[in-house]
Amino acid sequence: MTESSGTDVVPLYGAPAPYVTGLDFDPKSFVASGAGGTADITDGQLNFGVTGQVSGLNIVAIKNISLSEGGDYTLFGTGTAATQVAGGAILNVKVTEIDGVAVTPITLTPANASVNYTLPANAGVVKPWSLGILVDVEAQLLSLSVPFVVGATKAEVVINNQLVAISEPASVAFIAKKDFVIGVVPELGTLPEPGTLGMAGLALCGIGAASRRKRS
Repeated sequence: MTESSGTDVVPLYGAPAPYVTGLDFDPKSFVASGAGGTADITDGQLNFGVTGQVSGLNIVAIKNISLSEGGDYTLFGTGTAATQVAGGAILNVKVTEIDGVAVTPITLTPANASVNYTLPANAGVVKPWSLGILVDVEAQLLSLSVPFVVGATKAEVVINNQLVAISEPASVAFIAKKDFVIGVVPELGTLPEPGTLGMAGLALCGIGAASRRKRS
């Protein structure tokens, strides 16, 4: 896993705590703040790979990949809706292996979500915010007519994240990311025995031959 930022010194996310099907981050310095007419943008990017398990004919594939995050924001002072905070994320997934076999990379449709809070409608101190997004890997492969038995077993993931704080004179805008969780839902399955595939092919040939004899 690699982290980068075009605006701030990394790390922004901090070290993750792994769990059975994902990673849990507790960011300490992923914030954006503005006061008295200043503005701040903080962006971060994570690049990492997700790999299923292939043991003989038994496969654990990647059904979907999700992101959930949240934190708190503060908006106070005198100002208009121009005093605001916002947060957003884009989850990009590229499949590089299916059923344990490398494939030409398949770029899936990304998922995104955002939040936005303004003065005076959302004024407050240390108020919670959260968002969640999901890329359904299995469903997108089906929609693209990509053949598979169990599913994707390797994928490259890129997450783009951004926080924005914009203030006016006599106002304060602050937003922080406090929780960031990447989750993977597995898909368990077994590939057919090679002999079974051969028998299925012979059966299909037999059906075709019988059909031709009936037409003749």
